[in-house]
Amino acid sequence: MADQAAALLEVLPDLAGRSVLVVGCGDGRYPRLLRGEGAGRVVGVDADQVLIAVAQREEERNPIGISYEVHRLDRLPVMGTFEIVLAFLDSPGRLGRVTASLVAGGLLVVVATNGLSFEEGLRDNGFRDIVLHRHESGDVHSARKAS
Repeated sequence: MADQAAALLEVLPDLAGRSVLVVGCGDGRYPRLLRGEGAGRVVGVDADQVLIAVAQREEERNPIGISYEVHRLDRLPVMGTFEIVLAFLDSPGRLGRVTASLVAGGLLVVVATNGLSFEEGLRDNGFRDIVLHRHESGDVHSARKAS
């Protein structure tokens, strides 16, 4: 995780007070990391109930103001509005659902969990300023949602 966390922090802007949605948050390590880096409202979402339960237990033991919800990616509702969405995805096919909660001009950061390129999918979904950040722990794409 340390290498991937460092790569993500290099890509992300100053998080002070920003709202962040983490899709595919697993056991909550990345929401906690981002909150620790100064993010304001942080929400973590994952389809795995067991992992969300682990994240919620850690939040209960050491509360830092993160909320967690269980949602399948193919049924992900609009989660509110967020300035940054961090998503761990294996396919660009669900970008529309993932980015429905991202404000216009907001930053999407996608960790490609299977090595696929998301550039075409990002363009097809109206994103601009697309940058591929190659890292030994996995490729990270960042892009701005069109205004």
